[in-house]
Amino acid sequence: MKRSLTLTGIFLYMIILNPLFAQRSQVHGVVNDRQTGETLIGANILIGHGLGTITDDNGRFSMTVDPGTYELQVSYVGFETVRQEVTIENRPVFVEINLQSLTLDEVVVVADVARSRETPVAFTNVLPRKIQEELGNQDIPLILNSTPGVYATQSGGGDGDARITIRGFNQRNVAVLLDGVPVNDMENGWVYWSNWFGLDAVTRTIQVQRGLGASKLALPAVGGTINILTKGIENKRSGTLEQTFGNDGFMRTNLGFSSGQLKNNWSFTLAGSYKQGNGWVEQTWTKGWFYFLRLDKKIGNHLFGISGMGAPQSHAQRSYTSAIKQYSTSYATGLFEGPSELYQWMSQFNQGAISPAEFYSGLENFGLDSAGVVPYYTNFIDTVGALNNGVKYNPHWGWLQRFTIENGDTIYGEKEKFAERINRYHKPQFTFRHFWQASDRLTVSNIAYLSVGRGGGVRLLTTSNVEDKQTGYLNLQSLYNTNYLSPDYATPDGQRVHNYFRILKNEHVWYGMLSTLSFKATPFLNLSGGVDLRSYTGKHYDEIYDMFGGDYTRRFDNPNQPSPIRKEGDILSYHNDGLVKWGGLFFQAEYTSDKISTFINLTGANSGYKRIDYFLKKVLDLGDTILNIGYRDTIMYKGELYHRESPGLEYASVGWKWFPGFTVKGGVNYNITKNMNAFVNLGYLDKAPRFNNVFYYDNVEFTNVKNEKVAALEAGYNYHSPRFTANLNVYHTRWTNRPFDYAPLIRGADGTEYRANINGINAIHKGIELDFVFKIRYNLFWEGLVSLGDWRYNTRDSLMIFDNNQNFVESRFFNTMGVHVGDAAQTQLGTSLRYEPVKGWYVTGKLTWFSRHYAQFDPITLDPDRYPRSFLKDGSPRDSWLLPEYYLFDIHTGYRRNIGNYRMGIRLSILNILDADYITDAQNNDQYTGQTTNSFDARSSGVFFGLGRRFTLSVSFDF
Repeated sequence: MKRSLTLTGIFLYMIILNPLFAQRSQVHGVVNDRQTGETLIGANILIGHGLGTITDDNGRFSMTVDPGTYELQVSYVGFETVRQEVTIENRPVFVEINLQSLTLDEVVVVADVARSRETPVAFTNVLPRKIQEELGNQDIPLILNSTPGVYATQSGGGDGDARITIRGFNQRNVAVLLDGVPVNDMENGWVYWSNWFGLDAVTRTIQVQRGLGASKLALPAVGGTINILTKGIENKRSGTLEQTFGNDGFMRTNLGFSSGQLKNNWSFTLAGSYKQGNGWVEQTWTKGWFYFLRLDKKIGNHLFGISGMGAPQSHAQRSYTSAIKQYSTSYATGLFEGPSELYQWMSQFNQGAISPAEFYSGLENFGLDSAGVVPYYTNFIDTVGALNNGVKYNPHWGWLQRFTIENGDTIYGEKEKFAERINRYHKPQFTFRHFWQASDRLTVSNIAYLSVGRGGGVRLLTTSNVEDKQTGYLNLQSLYNTNYLSPDYATPDGQRVHNYFRILKNEHVWYGMLSTLSFKATPFLNLSGGVDLRSYTGKHYDEIYDMFGGDYTRRFDNPNQPSPIRKEGDILSYHNDGLVKWGGLFFQAEYTSDKISTFINLTGANSGYKRIDYFLKKVLDLGDTILNIGYRDTIMYKGELYHRESPGLEYASVGWKWFPGFTVKGGVNYNITKNMNAFVNLGYLDKAPRFNNVFYYDNVEFTNVKNEKVAALEAGYNYHSPRFTANLNVYHTRWTNRPFDYAPLIRGADGTEYRANINGINAIHKGIELDFVFKIRYNLFWEGLVSLGDWRYNTRDSLMIFDNNQNFVESRFFNTMGVHVGDAAQTQLGTSLRYEPVKGWYVTGKLTWFSRHYAQFDPITLDPDRYPRSFLKDGSPRDSWLLPEYYLFDIHTGYRRNIGNYRMGIRLSILNILDADYITDAQNNDQYTGQTTNSFDARSSGVFFGLGRRFTLSVSFDF
């Protein structure tokens, strides 16, 4: 009887109760900030009769409910409440909620943030979670390698020395904005990432816009725009204390706090950070601080804000590339593509074991003659005399033990590794913001900013007499001994030395103002416009940093100085100012409806450049003539005597050179369905040349300087659902009149060297990009990307060479038709899988693959008359060296747990976990490597190897 009752109970459970329980299902979702894509932590979720939860650290939530139709209510402080109907069936349901901010969100007006299904540009949002989980101890650009079309490397490997390209355009042509304020150097366009250490601690989101982008400003955004947004009044109250440990003695401590909006409408965000480490590459130690303070105050419809930040730092560098064999002979010889027997035969020839006659006669055994062996030989690396110092090799250091002799006694200091290349810099930036919601239709934004940079690069005057050819390092001890003790340097004034350390100072004062007015003319039409004003003064000079055992040196390079004697702290070699003024106007009209959104943008900018040189003789303008007067000069002119005390003398300068430019761009987005949209945009950019392409040393002006011209066309298709999102983009960019980053040094037929700014080089960048996110389950995410580029030069022209007096010297033909653009991988594949086995614990595996990366090269070497090997037998120009493809595999894992109102977390990142050897940067035909030049292959290239296996372990406490 009891057995019967038991069986009956099991039967009833199986046919009645179990299906009822089984019908309960889960609803999963994520809550985002509609403007920035940032996930919102702690958002309140209600469903049905009071059943609720809050979003976790990733902005996600999960609940189990019975089948049926519910009203899902999502609320968050400072955002509009959203109500959405959801139907629950016998399977999990995924929902995505985008909340609209109620606060005065200046980011929409000022920072030009692109919005999904509205802004017709290709963009990617990198959110704080990803930065926290995957950045580790890398520079910010390195995390962007998981963005289509982006190629970022650590260059020489020094901390803060990263560089980034987008769609084949280097960062001189990528606009970088911090809360809407441009930070690209006003003279050369570069971005020095060491100045922005610690910024990740206060980053709200990073948006990467590819192509001409959505910014209203006239920016040098040929390849794209990187917009970094920091936390402010819109953020929830939060604080973090974090300690990080890493490979090679790396340590970093972070402290940050964001108040959110306080009761009196104040808010503040503050952060501080300190780091130090030895560096993965030899002698690339780093030490730096970071500070950040932002105050916001809301008064009625006004939002006032002030912020200040800086990152005083110093780090050792690996500045110059080296030949592959100097790092690794095994890697170098592995690039040989011929039969092993042929390789051995070539090795014997290169080592002098067989004569040239024997070598060439022996080629018959391989079915080759002297011409037929060339395809093999160009890929052969001669390893005779190779250093083989390993991929961490850095030639910029040596051992040193300083000493002094006092009263006949020698007092020795500690023997140490001494870096010869050091960057020391501090660039505080201060910003004042005012945002006014004048009415429901009118908003006004004003931003004033100031940046003050101080520092430079420390290095030896010359390393030519200090290099140890046997070891590849510097014999600094010998130099110090000579400077301190050599009787040949002894004079009544002390030891007069010829080699010492100097610091190449680059200082600036940069201030500007951005003023934007936005008017909602109709419910669908928004008009905006404003001004962009900037003033920049860059000071550049060479200062003696360390006499290195000596007392003084003699230099005759400044005609305005009374004495040639120079001591520590004195300026030598050069001293000049670069002045830049920028005035811009912009206008934008945006039409937005449920189905269609479109915009048209017009900008105009006038860039002015002036150069002052303090190492040229002073100038006296007498109206009918100009006199150049140095310290010791006395000039008689029309019966008058002029000298250094004559009134009216001024430092030599080149008057203002103005270059107007403009931008026209527009685009259309069409929402096909609630899940699909497509867009197209096009634009034309007439861009002023950079300061460095207008002036060279000694106030020399380049001849016939022209504006760069960029025409771009892009189309995209996006599919978006709670479980699957994909973006497909195609682009075609034509860049005409592309200048060199730096004017090349060209030797004329008479043997004289000239600097020439090359106008007229054209290039076409086109490609296709795909990225996607698939939420396989609520705790399992798969991301992937494919980027296929085809970037080529298409110019056949002659370079006109002029001397310093603007006299024509000669022409130089070059042909780049069909040659690939170098300096970045044209094929990029990536995939990652993120899994949360239990709540709070995540594991991410990330694989990125780069190929079709051509070495950087000088197009002037594509001259058949001077460099016969630069052209193939069919008359076409040779391509640059194609670097070996490589892939990187990273692992990230961590666990976070709530303890009352606090959270504890631990994270571990292992980068390049397979410890792959790979080349990230290469310069073809590099004359500084000592290799055979103009052979367009690995043998003639100077390279940087990428960084090997590294790890970071972080422990955090959130409050």
